[in-house]
Amino acid sequence: MEIDGQSHQGDNNSTSHAYPSPLEGEQAPTPHPQTDGPEQGTQVEKVEELATETTFVPLSASDDNASASASSPLSATSRMNGNGESPPVLLHCQWNPRDPTILAAAGTDALARIWTISRGAPTDTDSGHVNGIGIAHQFHSLIDDDVPPKATVTAMAWNWDGTAIAVATDSDFKGRLGLWSANGAHLHNFEVPEPPIIRLRWNPNNAAILGIAPDSGGSLITVFHAATSNTMSYYLPEHDLDSDPLDAAWTTETDFLLGGGELLLALRCTETKIVEMQKFETRKGDGLTQIHFDWRSSLAATCGLKGFVDIWNVNGKRREIQAHCDAVTALAWQPSPTPPPTDERLLASGGEDGAIIIWNALATDGKPKCSMTMGPPIVALAFTPDGAFIAGATNERILIWKVGDHSIPRASWSRTPHPGWLSPRTNPESDEEDEHCLGWDSTGHKLAYGVNSRISGR
Repeated sequence: MEIDGQSHQGDNNSTSHAYPSPLEGEQAPTPHPQTDGPEQGTQVEKVEELATETTFVPLSASDDNASASASSPLSATSRMNGNGESPPVLLHCQWNPRDPTILAAAGTDALARIWTISRGAPTDTDSGHVNGIGIAHQFHSLIDDDVPPKATVTAMAWNWDGTAIAVATDSDFKGRLGLWSANGAHLHNFEVPEPPIIRLRWNPNNAAILGIAPDSGGSLITVFHAATSNTMSYYLPEHDLDSDPLDAAWTTETDFLLGGGELLLALRCTETKIVEMQKFETRKGDGLTQIHFDWRSSLAATCGLKGFVDIWNVNGKRREIQAHCDAVTALAWQPSPTPPPTDERLLASGGEDGAIIIWNALATDGKPKCSMTMGPPIVALAFTPDGAFIAGATNERILIWKVGDHSIPRASWSRTPHPGWLSPRTNPESDEEDEHCLGWDSTGHKLAYGVNSRISGR
């Protein structure tokens, strides 16, 4: 996706975006006219409306739906597949980290697929291109033939160079971790003692995958070796994943941080086992929910339910930032293709208070660099790979800002009334949605947003 007509990375003519839907190549409703983005000099600044650049990606459980014409009109019955059943609920959506033409999505009803997303002429609807994006009719399934159709994909993760993807499934109280190539070829399976695996994290050299799952009332952290069937585990006998889900982040090829609730540990993989290196003192009564490690500064950032963002150095020293007035819901380090200034490392946080705040993690005054307000709670944040732009999402819309220029968004997109956005929900009596996925492709030109039974791309 290109903002402002200025390419910040790769192809400078791309203005596309991409998302999931129950219909193949389904075209978005007619949007508001697109504007030119913020202007220079004395001209009036305008926000680019992205609805014209939206394409929906097929998620239907029926393969027949995947062969529908890209120009098929939208109907009120599109929420059902050919068997009269609701489409799967999207839980995960990730671009390949190196190849901008590959998009993976997964969720309920044994949904785990890889699509090829290509650029095409805006009017080339007969070949599957809508609004400049082509969604291939074919896809690669990432589910074994013996997995039941009602299985749920509980976690999914590409490795660092995009050559393999790990997919964790939960079916009939049986868990499995499958490894697949970027073109959908099956590589290896690991059977899991007790599902579900709730987190998957590849180590930096792609040799191992860390998985977190429940086990006998506690939590089991397992490191799976990608090239062999070997595993090693670390058990937390009294840690309940339902009340305090764990997160993890690798800090070297053998070391990682593990945290959740009031727990934060540094662990190391030796030749034969996982050992504890350090236990950190955390804030009492605050539930830690996320861990993000920055390879540039060797700093770790954590956040939790009380609105704090904590910055940890390699010695375990903590500096706290009172970031939000409610729970922190999203956290992201700014990517930096080149070495950043020695006195600045940017970190973005989003909260239930509807604010997105950018911090200098190296500053000691605890003051934000800038802040933006979206209103409803922030459900996701994503920097472009070059760190030039940041997208923030609520359950209603997406806004995109240029980092360092927060006075007005560069672009916006809103969810239009559509059956696919409204159903299904885990509880049909509730307005609570399952998961929100937001991510840029490797060029920073296409943005994928997924929720419920739909993925859209711009």
